[in-house]
Amino acid sequence: MGIKQGDPVRLTYRYLRVAIVAVVLVLFVSLTMQIVADHGRLGSGEEWWHASISAYFYSPVQSIFVGTLVAIGTCLIAIKGRRGAEEVLLNFAGMSAVAVALIPTPLDAAMCTAEPYCLDVPERVGNNVGTLLVVGGVVLLLSTWPRRRDLGRRAGWDLWLTWVAWAGTGIWLLAWPASFLTSAHYSAAVLLFACLVAVAWINGSDHAVTAQALERLRGMSARAYRVWYRWIAVVMAAVLVVGLATMVILDRYLPDLFPQTLFVVEAVMMLIFALFWVLQTIEFWDIGLPARARVQDRKIPGDTPL
Repeated sequence: MGIKQGDPVRLTYRYLRVAIVAVVLVLFVSLTMQIVADHGRLGSGEEWWHASISAYFYSPVQSIFVGTLVAIGTCLIAIKGRRGAEEVLLNFAGMSAVAVALIPTPLDAAMCTAEPYCLDVPERVGNNVGTLLVVGGVVLLLSTWPRRRDLGRRAGWDLWLTWVAWAGTGIWLLAWPASFLTSAHYSAAVLLFACLVAVAWINGSDHAVTAQALERLRGMSARAYRVWYRWIAVVMAAVLVVGLATMVILDRYLPDLFPQTLFVVEAVMMLIFALFWVLQTIEFWDIGLPARARVQDRKIPGDTPL
């Protein structure tokens, strides 16, 4: 059944979807302003364009960078996807976005001596990630309880996967903190983009978006949306693989040729993701959610719904 006109559930999903596009725009505006300011302030030959978007954590963009990624991550987790893979992928993409925000990309300590934005990074990471693990563990317990019987069934694979990711992150942080500081940001960023590629492909493969004959999609036909989503998934995957490979080759053999390769890859990926999200927002403007995301959860007698 479609969501009725004026239904607060539909409006909530609209706000969440529009918010993601808005905060991506906020981040790009902030980056542009900082790049322009650095170009005008720094002398000829000095580095005025950082090698990656993540490197702007160590700049006046820091608050916007952290805030936008945390907001995007929260929205991705809150939005309900199709039961199964898409729901899990959205949740992992959301958690990865928050991790990218709170675990900064490693920088040479010499680059941070005069920057107030570089102080006490290990302490901040330990506090912030530790807090997320504690609160995340409580949320996982509350989410697992209504589905506790699924833990012994095939249907509980998503619960086990989430618990393993939670435990693995905690063990990595506690047992190998130095490795966590140098590698966790990159791991989370790659996982974030990989999940988004998979989500786009799933949307391009769904032939049952509407649940009733009377439901209508805005903008284009369901088939046209599927074509767009498949192309977006293919382009995102190509940019991710080719871009990272190019960055590694240039960094090893021609480090001074174009050090901003990673910045370009990140920017293109985020812009393509924004396009995908705009199309999804238009497609689901009236129906709120695809049909497979509206399947009712199984209930266990005696359980209290969350």
